[in-house]
Amino acid sequence: MRVFARYLTAVFLAMTALACSAQEPSYADGKQFKQVREVQAPADKKRILVEEFFWYGCPHCYALDPAISAWAKAKPADVDFVRVPNTLGRPAGVMHAKAFYTAESLNVLDKMHPALFDAIHKENIPLDKEEQIAAVFNRTTGLMPDLFANSFKGFAVDARFRKSEQLSKDYGITSVPVVVVGGKYMTSASMAGSNEGMLKVVNFLVAKVRKERGGR
Repeated sequence: MRVFARYLTAVFLAMTALACSAQEPSYADGKQFKQVREVQAPADKKRILVEEFFWYGCPHCYALDPAISAWAKAKPADVDFVRVPNTLGRPAGVMHAKAFYTAESLNVLDKMHPALFDAIHKENIPLDKEEQIAAVFNRTTGLMPDLFANSFKGFAVDARFRKSEQLSKDYGITSVPVVVVGGKYMTSASMAGSNEGMLKVVNFLVAKVRKERGGR
């Protein structure tokens, strides 16, 4: 009887392990994620930075935006989320990146971020000219063209743009959208299989970085 009881216990434990492994996906370095080319030291080891590298002209970035915005609203308390525009070496990408940092510097990014995406992908406006971008700013926020131009052409926006381009190079980013976690690991929809899969990998990497730093 005791032997049979032990057998049932062993079977139960084995089934429990299988159930847990089915619920907890296994991700491998070099498959669903990989280490960035140059790891960046965190400004605060208690905070985990999640960076989304994107380009306004990218349809995949446009498709991802609602999902990653929802993820950002529900992210863990110790996680900081930022978007980082990437030019992919395109002249239009430079304009788009500077539009992003102009919106950020003028405190209208919440309104302008979706408006810039929609202008390109819904209205077919390429936003590769300053006057096109200024018009979208004006109709979306009421911002006058001269105030927009002063920021768009200003030193602060140019400095932020150059810093973001250098960061992309340091990480080794050659396509978008890409998400970097903790300045150490990157993943993408192509690596994870889908946008939904990528966000699951992001959650996995957040936990991984937290554990590596001695957290729980």
